[in-house]
Amino acid sequence: IWAWLKPGFFTPNFCALSELRRAPRISRRSVHGCALVHPGQPWHLGERTLQLQQKTVASSDEMGPRIYHKVIPESYQDMISPQPHFMASFLGEDGRVWPSAFFAPPGFALPQHGGRQIQLNAQLDPRDGAAVNGLVKNGTLMGGVTIDFMSRRRNRFNGQLELNGSGNAMKILQAFGNCPKYITRRRLRRTGQNLGGVTAGEAQQYQQLSSEDAALLEKTDMMYLGTGHPEHGADMNIRGGQAGFMRSLADGQFLAWPDYVGNGFYMSLGNTKLNPQAGVLVVDWDDTGRGLQILGKTETYEREEIQQGQVPAALVPGLQAMLEDEPQALRLVVIKVEIVRSIPQYCPHQYEKVELSPYNPTPMRELKSGAKSHEFDARVQWAKPESEDVITFEFQLAPIPRPGSLKLKAGQHVRLGIPALSKDGMPVERTWTVTSEPSWFHEHGRFQISVQHKKDGLVTPFLHQKLALNKVEESESVFIFHGFSGEFSPLLEPSGEYRLQKQLPKHIVFFAGGIGVTPAIAALKGIIDQPGEERAVPESFTLFYSFRDLRNAAFLGYLLKQVQGDLQAVAPETKLKVVINITNKDAKMMIDQLHASVKALTGRQDVLLLPGRLESFKEHLPFTGNDVEGFVCGPAAFEQAALGLWSAAGLPAGKLRTESFAY
Repeated sequence: IWAWLKPGFFTPNFCALSELRRAPRISRRSVHGCALVHPGQPWHLGERTLQLQQKTVASSDEMGPRIYHKVIPESYQDMISPQPHFMASFLGEDGRVWPSAFFAPPGFALPQHGGRQIQLNAQLDPRDGAAVNGLVKNGTLMGGVTIDFMSRRRNRFNGQLELNGSGNAMKILQAFGNCPKYITRRRLRRTGQNLGGVTAGEAQQYQQLSSEDAALLEKTDMMYLGTGHPEHGADMNIRGGQAGFMRSLADGQFLAWPDYVGNGFYMSLGNTKLNPQAGVLVVDWDDTGRGLQILGKTETYEREEIQQGQVPAALVPGLQAMLEDEPQALRLVVIKVEIVRSIPQYCPHQYEKVELSPYNPTPMRELKSGAKSHEFDARVQWAKPESEDVITFEFQLAPIPRPGSLKLKAGQHVRLGIPALSKDGMPVERTWTVTSEPSWFHEHGRFQISVQHKKDGLVTPFLHQKLALNKVEESESVFIFHGFSGEFSPLLEPSGEYRLQKQLPKHIVFFAGGIGVTPAIAALKGIIDQPGEERAVPESFTLFYSFRDLRNAAFLGYLLKQVQGDLQAVAPETKLKVVINITNKDAKMMIDQLHASVKALTGRQDVLLLPGRLESFKEHLPFTGNDVEGFVCGPAAFEQAALGLWSAAGLPAGKLRTESFAY
């Protein structure tokens, strides 16, 4: 699927949807017997242990039965042969995992026999640790990953090595796809052949990282991680970040790197729970071609453990410094180095770095140095019309925030900078109400805004006439995320803190004029979205939604067809009333059109369709006293009409909150 999507416009949700997991090769009675994994799920005990710890069981099990192939799908096969590299891991009988790579001109890796094997018409460098240790033999458990650096397409394979007259072949047992996050785009400048030890120099092997190795790590932005277990096979994957995301610690005794947000399956780290041995391959792609194979035992440390010093004493200063520098790291992964193998000119090709992954978290060192001005980009994912002049845009933060590091509250707005539009040399900035559920952001790093077109404006013509129609360059779809703020919501105190049930008014009233309906939509979705144990709900929610024309009535379908059912499912005690106020001279005709088009609208007690001016609807505000709170958002004239209606109903002026805007 990645071949069809423009780089930068991909949907990170597909990271989970495309993660095609390996089918079990052998009986997994030991896993299922522990009752941690339900029958039909592909996870082994190591993976499930981490899924339980990190609370990703539900999302993992939702995808589990659908995410593996026993052969390579045709949609994967087209991108294997054009690559001049094939990264592989080899699991030895001693449990060690050697991370390696095959290099040759494009065309050497060929999917065959209906996707049941990959023929590799190339040999490992004879200096490679896997070759030196005799792992290039029939039956060796093998993991593989093929990556198109420029498109960031990535596919992974698990299987066994078979030797044949043409070279090496990987017999496929499982094939699964991966998303393109954390992959650096590189352009192949020149291909070459493996030089081996003839002219490139002999490999050196030692027991801890040297200062030269540490210098290579400082400029490395991608590495290859080999893990495995004799019962579940070998695996090969990538890890990436900004240059220097890996570090040598304690005088080279340890290698550490941050674990960023992924799909939550914990395939690689899950393997290390069963077999802590792992191998890391680092390649100096853009300069010398040097390869570095690093093997040892793996341990993971959660943020809280590191902050509290609950790690080996030798690691405390280094890990705490890394954690401070990596605010988006979920945890840190550490290898106790046992073997380092340095291979000169390991990669015979010449590459050129084009672009780091936009989903790499920004380390604090880059923000402090001024190398980057902000921590998060907001990248447009899709656009959907809500009415003739209103479009909803969904954004994905890049990098995806660590859970809990950024919070969105119902009714808050987002401030975005737009580098494609500048004023006085600075990106234009705008603020919009977030109309999607907070949980959508907290789970996926995504949010939505709904924007009305202003013909003589600077920003909205760009959004509606260019961005929504994909008539922009990739870079123009990237905004600057400046954060969430605001408290214009019945769920929030003026201080911005969430209200408890006892603090929530019994009756909530929204007056919405035109696109001013977005705070009301955010409030309704926020009430529905609350966790059950924390839910604060009113006795009633009344929305006066005023507009001139049906063609410009955003979210009308949601309000008339969906929201009542959604609200009743989680808060059946809340009475919802939607008063549709059409001010057009043809309002009665439009109301008839609505009755004709919306099934079962006639007779519904929760919806009123009324023509005329807003100030005439006093009888629809039967509330008294301090148990009601109102919210107004709309043009200046509409705001004044709502204030007059509130006052005429005898309701406390201090209980009406306003949020103004100009068309």
